[in-house]
Amino acid sequence: MTSEDFYKAIDQLASDFELSQIEIFRWLHQHPELAYQEFETSQYIREHLEKLPGLEIKSIAKTGIKAILYGEKSGPNVAIRADIDALPMKEETGLDYASTIKTDYNGQETGVAHSCGHDASTAAALGTATVLTHLSSELPGNVIFLFQPAEEGAPTGSDGGALRMIAEGALKDPGVQAIFGFHANSTCYPGQVMIREGPTHASQDSIFIRIWGEQAHGSQPWSGKDPIVAGASLITSLQTLISREVDLQKGAAVITVGYFWGGIKVNIIPEGSEMGLTVRSLDKSNREILITRIKELAELKAEMHGCQAEVIYGQHYPLNINNVQLYDTMLPTVERVAKAKNVLYYLASTKSEDFSHFSQEVPGLYMYYGTAPCDQPLSEAKPTHHPEFRVAEQALKFATRLECNLLYDCLKNLE
Repeated sequence: MTSEDFYKAIDQLASDFELSQIEIFRWLHQHPELAYQEFETSQYIREHLEKLPGLEIKSIAKTGIKAILYGEKSGPNVAIRADIDALPMKEETGLDYASTIKTDYNGQETGVAHSCGHDASTAAALGTATVLTHLSSELPGNVIFLFQPAEEGAPTGSDGGALRMIAEGALKDPGVQAIFGFHANSTCYPGQVMIREGPTHASQDSIFIRIWGEQAHGSQPWSGKDPIVAGASLITSLQTLISREVDLQKGAAVITVGYFWGGIKVNIIPEGSEMGLTVRSLDKSNREILITRIKELAELKAEMHGCQAEVIYGQHYPLNINNVQLYDTMLPTVERVAKAKNVLYYLASTKSEDFSHFSQEVPGLYMYYGTAPCDQPLSEAKPTHHPEFRVAEQALKFATRLECNLLYDCLKNLE
């Protein structure tokens, strides 16, 4: 079979699978699960994979799956990562197949929704596995499918999904030479692709700051030490680290306080308060400055108010960098599948992605495929993590075609 015949076979098989793929997507959308709770999702993925010929399927990282497709021709090993977890938020799309799942998250009742687009990524990857298993006799190497849990952040004290998969051998036996990551994006339409070389996503650090004071009656604040005032003072000062202490010419940086709480009654100054921060940076040296100075500033501000600060470092995602050589090699494939006019180039984002752990181990290439609903202008399409985020279902077949072409061409180029 020539390469042209292989590409045509991909198109036909992806079209044949389209209706089944939409059913898979809708099931996943209706059954979202949070990090390391994706038991039903994992079982559903496994049941589909077990119907396909020639796959070696393994459980990994608690709820993750590693499936190896061995091509009948010897060659290199290329991987694709698809994330499977959902978000603790209520869906408000009004879709017939919208999620109605509820759960407890950090002591609060919340909805659970695939407002991140991971249902689309999983459905696309299952489509890719389905297509390529039918073409394994022509594959010049092996494809490793990694269905990864806990991309959106693991429970406190646990490693994120990518780190855990790597630790448990996701990139070994067989050893992977390149890895691809794909994600839904509502800033472009189905058939369009967003890609760039070099840095794509900022590093991310979760930091928790607890401030301990001395409880007192709200009418007599001088008899205690107020951790809420100390915390409020710290919050207003944190942004000066961004505006005055990091070199933003090297790359963007962000500090966001996602929550701040303390106390239970209006007339009681509490003993303590707590805040949670996300810190993003597109430059390693800026990150180092922020990590150091946040701790110093927290301790100084607390001391100024007669309190003490405890700084706890949570999960860290490194800067994600698209391998330049892999980018140069695969760009012609992207332009062939999508047509050059539909290939868009974007600025590095202050969002983060734990795919970065994979791309630090082996050459990686991360890109977005368009999922904006075709019945509305892009200005009205809601972004990921928004309760009204929607995926246009015609994007799924295109994503599978793109993935199949990239994996096949990558295997050929690595021979």
